[in-house]
Amino acid sequence: MTTVADIAKAMEIIAPLGTQMDWDNSGLLIGDPGREVRRILVALDATVEIIGEAEALGAEMIVTHHPIIFHPVKRLLAGTPPYEAAARGIAVYSAHTCYDMAEGGVNTALADALGLKERQHLWEEKPGESGSRRLGLAGELPCAMTREELAAWVEEALGLPGNYVRWLAGAGPETIHRAAVCGGAGADFLGNAKALGCEAYITGDVRHHEYLEAAGMGLLLMDAGHFATEDIAMPGLRRQLAALLPEVEILADPTRRPDGR
Repeated sequence: MTTVADIAKAMEIIAPLGTQMDWDNSGLLIGDPGREVRRILVALDATVEIIGEAEALGAEMIVTHHPIIFHPVKRLLAGTPPYEAAARGIAVYSAHTCYDMAEGGVNTALADALGLKERQHLWEEKPGESGSRRLGLAGELPCAMTREELAAWVEEALGLPGNYVRWLAGAGPETIHRAAVCGGAGADFLGNAKALGCEAYITGDVRHHEYLEAAGMGLLLMDAGHFATEDIAMPGLRRQLAALLPEVEILADPTRRPDGR
């Protein structure tokens, strides 16, 4: 019998909790560690809709990237994801920044999708008792691209509609050879991308002043959306879980929004 606790142990192998950022809230957030699990639904978020899908599919557990509980909970009301998961007896494990850090995690999947070669970590903290902390990746593109070609390449790689990726017109060089990526909201690492010789940086949730800051560095900053730059890793997470838990059925999120930010 495979239990919720067994799933948590498998996730510890995939994305050790000791590598999460200090402000994060990853781990087993809802559920009975001793409950048997036959099916797991993997999704970027545990929304009320996803929880309903998990129940309909007979999944006893949901594994997500974004924590279902992030800030301290002062009340637990019907209609909110934590309440609905607990009320329906569905366990939830969330691997947030620890899966960003993980080899084979969010940023690996993003770099793989874009075909980056000769990779370097965008940000790295010296290993400590909690293990290595590394975010983002920089590398060579499969070929030199114009700004427009790079935007189209990103859209195709992430399954996005045309003219979805946003950037500041005229920013960065006309031809891009080297790029950096960071899933989610990674504009804090503009300087790191520039220091690694990148001409473009692809992330999500970019704000106006960050476009201008990047342009001032001679860096092309592209916003491909928070959702798309992280959801690209969910198929890989399913494969990782399946390899460690062959007796458990690992299900995909049936409500995926291909154009969601």
